[in-house]
Amino acid sequence: MKKNILIVEDEELIVDIINNRLDKDIYNVDTALDGQSALFKIQENDYDLVTLDIMVPFVDGFSLCESIRKKSKKTLIIMISALDTEDFKAKAYDYGIDDYIAKPFSAKELSLKIKSLLKRRDELSSTKVENIGVLVLNDLSKEITVNNNSVDFTPSEYLILSVFLQNKNRAYSRQELAQLIYDNYLGEIDDRGIDSHICNIRRKINKYEEKNLIKTVRGIGYKIDEN
Repeated sequence: MKKNILIVEDEELIVDIINNRLDKDIYNVDTALDGQSALFKIQENDYDLVTLDIMVPFVDGFSLCESIRKKSKKTLIIMISALDTEDFKAKAYDYGIDDYIAKPFSAKELSLKIKSLLKRRDELSSTKVENIGVLVLNDLSKEITVNNNSVDFTPSEYLILSVFLQNKNRAYSRQELAQLIYDNYLGEIDDRGIDSHICNIRRKINKYEEKNLIKTVRGIGYKIDEN
């Protein structure tokens, strides 16, 4: 089955370059030259992946990211921007993106990122069920529940939780988690991005469970705590 991709970019030349790089035997590709038309397509269609330029007119990339995440936590988002500071990247990951690519960029590199992200997402399947107290992860259905409430996580957040649950009480450094995300073809990320993912995971869990299950290990990183 073909994957559905949306390219959100206000420069037609860049849209054409990206579009020409994507294999039409594998992908159905939609394009949007501004935020308003992108928002309409996001609301009307289900996309496996969206490439999102932050500086599109009418509706900015962060607002579009919010709209995507409200509709689906499983849609992969690659943000594209000439802004390449750590603070900007941290903000982008707070909004739930899965990967980031700075302008100017290689269309070949972007197409490889798209292929890798989608491949890894499809490969992450097994029959294992992991749990710690009220938190239950079913790796076959890709569902995580907290106190019997289904909670949506981005692919990177899901991967972090899955590793924590499979290795309870083991502390992972930010660098280890970043490498884990990279090795699973879910993009490159720095320490600030990892902190943003952990913050988002805690917030989603704490909506249904007061206990802080994800512990900060001073001088090391993070772990999930059975106690």
